[in-house]
Amino acid sequence: KTRPRGSILADTARLLQGTSRRRMAALAASRRLLLLLRPELEPCLRSRALNPYSGRARWAGGLRRAPPLVSCRRGFSDEGGAYAAKNNAPDEQFLQLSLDEGEGDDVVPGISESVVKDAKKSAIELLAVRAFSVSELRKKLCGKNYSVDTVDSVIADFKSRGLLNDGYYAESFSRSRWQSSTWGPRRIKQALRQKGVPEAEVDQATRSVFQDDRGDEDQASHGLSEASMDHLFAQASKQWLRGSSLPLEKRRARIVRWLQYRGFSWGVTNSIIRKLEAQHPP
Repeated sequence: KTRPRGSILADTARLLQGTSRRRMAALAASRRLLLLLRPELEPCLRSRALNPYSGRARWAGGLRRAPPLVSCRRGFSDEGGAYAAKNNAPDEQFLQLSLDEGEGDDVVPGISESVVKDAKKSAIELLAVRAFSVSELRKKLCGKNYSVDTVDSVIADFKSRGLLNDGYYAESFSRSRWQSSTWGPRRIKQALRQKGVPEAEVDQATRSVFQDDRGDEDQASHGLSEASMDHLFAQASKQWLRGSSLPLEKRRARIVRWLQYRGFSWGVTNSIIRKLEAQHPP
């Protein structure tokens, strides 16, 4: 059965609108990356509206897509918010400026300068989508069939410019998972180890997120500061109250599973359950 032309055009319009949003997000991410590389370009970039299209108009199914004029948003998105979809490459002008920043750098003997530049471009395209740990970016570049020496050269260059920093990455990842998903130290550490973050950076990141300088009783006994325990109790209370119609034993088992799945110790789990039963008696 043939679909009405109006229905086809409407579906096409929705598809193009979604593609436009993904392109705009990718461009915004690449612009933020460029500002890290070339801070002196900020006045120029801030005054220029993002445009994911070339100068000529594009047509699809008889519908003209006008390039939206959207200003670049400030801020940085952590690892959890991947932006660009397949084929949504960052702005080529931004990438070229980023690559030109490193043209004067020393080239490792035996490696073609053009190959290194191509690897840098691939790395910038990856970082424009989301943050990576050093190990993750290394695996991605090796998966694109660059030699080990080429990948090592790019990694060293990006680390020297501050584009790769496992310490900052680990802390940002830890804080994001704690605040948005209530992950505990154990689960966050496991995830960071899987991403190849060094153990020292993992421990430092979780301490900075879950502990403070006061060293209160909760921190001494459970490894979580008083503020962290209060935040966890508030989130656990929501789960406890949702099961108000269940028998007490089932409510306890439900909270135990919820806390253990998120990576909290048995000491934290028992403390939270006792506090829940005291403040929200069955």
